[in-house]
Amino acid sequence: MGNYRDHPAIKEIRNANFPRFKPELWCSEFVEICHALPVRLPGGGKKKVAITRYKSGTGGGAYKRAGLLRGQLQKNPEVQKDKHAINWLDVSKQRVRMAFCGHATLEELSLLFELALKAGLVSVDRLQNWIDQDQEFGLDCNGFTNAYYTAIGSFLENPIHYHNKYKQIAGVAHDWYDIDYDSVILWARPKASEGDKKDLWEVIPNGQKGPDHHAHIGVIDHVLNDEVVVCQHGSNVGPRISTYKIISEPPSKKKGKEVWHLREIGKSAEQTVILTKTMPTYAAGE
Repeated sequence: MGNYRDHPAIKEIRNANFPRFKPELWCSEFVEICHALPVRLPGGGKKKVAITRYKSGTGGGAYKRAGLLRGQLQKNPEVQKDKHAINWLDVSKQRVRMAFCGHATLEELSLLFELALKAGLVSVDRLQNWIDQDQEFGLDCNGFTNAYYTAIGSFLENPIHYHNKYKQIAGVAHDWYDIDYDSVILWARPKASEGDKKDLWEVIPNGQKGPDHHAHIGVIDHVLNDEVVVCQHGSNVGPRISTYKIISEPPSKKKGKEVWHLREIGKSAEQTVILTKTMPTYAAGE
C-alpha cells in the first residue's frame, strides 16, 4: 500500500478527527462530517469547517496554487517539527494537487488546514474564508464519492477517478434485490447504435453529458420500498441527501440493458441511471 491512505500522517489525522471512518459508516453520516470537518488547532482544541464548494478539474491555476501551498508548508519551521507531516508533503505532491481539484480525502484536507494554521498562513477566524475563497478547496461528485469509499476502506491502494470503474468493481445491479446501502448510482445515456443493437445504455463518461444530465455519481444510503435515498455532491450547497422514487427497473439482465428510471422527489423529470451492487470493503480488520 502506498501513501494514499496509510501514511502515518494520514492515519494520525484519521484516528484523531475521524473515529467513525470504519466500514459501518453510513454515507449520510459522511455528508454531516463534510459540513462539520474537524481541524486541530495549534494551541489545542478543534475547529469545524464546511467543505461545500463544488470544485472540479485543474482550471483556475489549481496546480500552481497547490505547489505554492506545499512549498510554503515544507519550508516552515513549525511544520518541519512534525516529521510525519513533512514526509507526507514530500511524497504526496499529487495528493496535494488533488486537494485543489476536488479529489482529496477528508483526512488530507483536514491535515492541510491544520498545517496551514500551524505555519501561520491563515488565522483561525479566517479559516473558512481561506478554504472557500482564497484557496477554493472543495469536492466534485466523484471526489465526494471516492472520499466516502476511502473512508470506509474500499480503496486502499489508489483513488478511483473514472465513473465506469465503480461499476466494474462492484458489479451491475439488475433488480431491486441487488441494491443496498453503499451501492453506487451512475447517470447513464443511450449508447450509439451498433448495427442492430438498439436501446443500449452506458455510464456517462467523466466530463461528458447525456440527453438530460451531465456525468454524475452518488452513493445509495438506504432503500425504502420503491425509493432510494442518495448521497451526492452536485452544487455549491455542498454534499446533500436526496430521495428518488424508482419508476422502473432494468428491462433485461443483458449487457447494456441495465438502465433504471428514477425521479427525485419534488421534481418532475425522470433520470436514467445505472446502479451497482454494494461496494466491497477491505479495511474491516483495522
